[in-house]
Amino acid sequence: MPTDAAGLTQDDVAKMSLHEEFEAYRERYLHMQELLQGAQRSVNDGPWYWNGGDRVPGIGGDGLEPLPGADTRNSYDLRTDRIWSPPGATGDARDLRPMIQYFDEQGWRHREGHPAGTHDSWAKTDDGWQIEYVVQPNGDYALTVFSELFWTNDGDALSEAVGGRNDGEYPDESLPGEYPPFPDWDDPIVSPPKI
Repeated sequence: MPTDAAGLTQDDVAKMSLHEEFEAYRERYLHMQELLQGAQRSVNDGPWYWNGGDRVPGIGGDGLEPLPGADTRNSYDLRTDRIWSPPGATGDARDLRPMIQYFDEQGWRHREGHPAGTHDSWAKTDDGWQIEYVVQPNGDYALTVFSELFWTNDGDALSEAVGGRNDGEYPDESLPGEYPPFPDWDDPIVSPPKI
């Protein structure tokens, strides 16, 4: 039986309540933020721009790694993005060096590429997360942390449980390690689903 990014089967997750899935999602979200913070600090301790919110589960089905049987209703992933613009940056491939050094220090496998006039480094962590750092000729340098797929009993219910307790507010920019607090299960529904 296929296992997800947490090593769980669909049968394992079928035994979980929505509350338990919510708490597992919270732990994964916080871990994603820790990975993001470490990667950010390797290149810039200053402000980073947000590229949208990141608290609600992503639509599953076709993740970075295939998960046989996964679809948009029974799986999800996590993703977060930040951008910074170093003064005078031109997207030189040498600007990847601090991130590559960080990946090496962590012992993570990585590869470098040159898609569409940009330069990137893509690493896979020991626990299956992926981190991509892209330096672009326009001077915007983008950092993304992705998960592989996780099983869920009901993607809509989990999205509503997280999203309903989420005020939808996020900053325009923040320092590494700064992000809006993740809601608690006991928090009220402040953003009911629009059906």
